[in-house]
Amino acid sequence: MDPKPLVYALHDSLMLLAPRGWTKVELSVEHTPEGLRVTELSTRGEGAKSPKAAPQLHVDTRAEALRLSEALSDLHAALKGRWTPGKVLVERPGTEFADWKLLRADGTVAWFTRLERAEVHSLLITDALFDTIEGSARAFHDLQAQLQQRLRGVEDFAFDATHGVLRLDLPRGPVEVPAQVVGSYLPDVFTWVWSWSDGDATEAATGRVRRVCQPELKQDGMAAFWRPHFHCDEGFAWALAGNVAVSIGARGLFRAQPRESEGALFFALLDFTAQA
Repeated sequence: MDPKPLVYALHDSLMLLAPRGWTKVELSVEHTPEGLRVTELSTRGEGAKSPKAAPQLHVDTRAEALRLSEALSDLHAALKGRWTPGKVLVERPGTEFADWKLLRADGTVAWFTRLERAEVHSLLITDALFDTIEGSARAFHDLQAQLQQRLRGVEDFAFDATHGVLRLDLPRGPVEVPAQVVGSYLPDVFTWVWSWSDGDATEAATGRVRRVCQPELKQDGMAAFWRPHFHCDEGFAWALAGNVAVSIGARGLFRAQPRESEGALFFALLDFTAQA
């Protein structure tokens, strides 16, 4: 097994768990009956002294810590005895690369790999993503708070993909609003899917979302927007969708639960003022 993809997953988890601005992180790892578990995470560098506030990504940190431990267990198995779990040191002097070192008990390096610039900037969780979400978070929070008042009591919905119009059945009667499908969340497989990745999607239904995500450009640090789908918490998907909603000038998001489906659809409502 190539261990590099496991390090990608580890790095994403570490970015979510460590304070922003870190330059060094040390993980203490122990064997347990359930497998390897991270027992301590200590940070050095700017992030340890005065960390920037993290944007609200609605991630369950306990679940993320468990995913970090499970990925380390998989890495340990892939290395086939080259590392006896104890300490992991991750060094990131800037944003251009990151070094992962698995240490022996005496502090020497048992295994080393470097994530080069292109690899770091193609990961899901990046400093650039944090900055982007942070930049729209307050606006989205305010818009969503206003919209939720108007969405109270939605009984059903229907979407006209040809014209990009969402019909909402409210207690006071049905309303029709222009909307974009941002994406769908599939809880059974823990996966977010961007609407533009559907080959049958219409311009009216997803065009604005695609122009914000820019999947053709594959912008550095923005893989969360240009990957067609990926594993994540639903709250993280909601934060991404909220950023897109602000970027396209929407009034907020509507989370729709289709009948006979555990998945959810996220719609950006482009105009609700006329229906107030």
